[in-house]
Amino acid sequence: MKNQKNDIPHDLPQADEIQAALDHGIDVDALIDNLKRTPEERIRRHQIALNTVERLREARPL
Repeated sequence: MKNQKNDIPHDLPQADEIQAALDHGIDVDALIDNLKRTPEERIRRHQIALNTVERLREARPL
C-alpha cells in the first residue's frame, strides 16, 4: 500500500477520513484507482468478477 500517514496532504478536507480508512486497513489506493475508471469500465470489471464467483460456486463439490 502506497499511502502512509506522511503521504496524505493534511490540507485536504478529507485527510482525517482517509487516514481513518488507512488505519482500519482499507486499501485507499485501490479505491482511488477504481474511481479513475469510467462507470462502464467499473461495471464491466464487476461483471467479470461476479461471473467468476458464480462459476466457482457451480464447480464446488456438494
